[in-house]
Amino acid sequence: MIFRTLLFTLSSFIAFGAENSAYPNAFIDEIPGDSPLVISAPHGGREKPADIPNRTYGVTDADANTQELARTVGEHFFKSTGHRPHLIICLLHRSKLDANRDIKEAAQRNAIAEKAWHDYHAAITRALAAAVARHGFAFLIDLHGQNHKGLRVELGYLHSSTKLAQPDPLLDAPAFAATGSLQFMAKNATVSYSALLKGPTSLGALLENGGFHSTPSPRLPVPDEPYFRGGYTVDRHIRGTPEVTGLQIEANRTRLRDTAANRERFAIVLVPSLLTFVRTHLKKDLGGR
Repeated sequence: MIFRTLLFTLSSFIAFGAENSAYPNAFIDEIPGDSPLVISAPHGGREKPADIPNRTYGVTDADANTQELARTVGEHFFKSTGHRPHLIICLLHRSKLDANRDIKEAAQRNAIAEKAWHDYHAAITRALAAAVARHGFAFLIDLHGQNHKGLRVELGYLHSSTKLAQPDPLLDAPAFAATGSLQFMAKNATVSYSALLKGPTSLGALLENGGFHSTPSPRLPVPDEPYFRGGYTVDRHIRGTPEVTGLQIEANRTRLRDTAANRERFAIVLVPSLLTFVRTHLKKDLGGR
């Protein structure tokens, strides 16, 4: 009996440490939804457990209020559609784990942080798979914050500002679209890829129409530097993955992330912009209907 109990305990411990563990990780808030929208927030955590040492290299500052922004967008999405997005939020402070980097830089060889990293990305994989199985596609938003000059929302499709400065015929080449995060959408869209990125029905244009300066957009088709093009999460979970599309959103702090009222104001504009963007170019309903 004692041996059997010890064997069960050991087996449970091994299972808990596996990447596809069925046990929830205390540092990852995984909230399943019923729509095609998946929102991840890797840098808004505040927890600093003493048994995870501080990371010694890489960016260690948090993206203030991004987990609150993700939850606000989720609530407004529900109010607007009657359906909920999948939310995956890392609760660890970035000084302990950077979930938007490869595991070596992200966790810096700490076993607890490594497990949280695996659980975070496994949760995103589960959410995307559930969305595709239910709706035939998934739309991922990897939500971040930045404090660059200009108070603009940066939309990262995995293209640098240098690449976006190329002439439209080069942007419209299928080989270029294949390097970005909107590849699945581009295959279904009735507009050119350059128009999808920065045209009058682009996400940037829709956000600008709602009062939030954004790039790329018709007003600012080529982002000035510094500009975040999209990082590890978007590249890992979207590029080259059939039936998954999306982007990285870098929200400015001032007048957007700084107060609950401003986060609500942005959510009220972002949600219908996303619904229109997907409906226009994918001919699908992001609301899950």
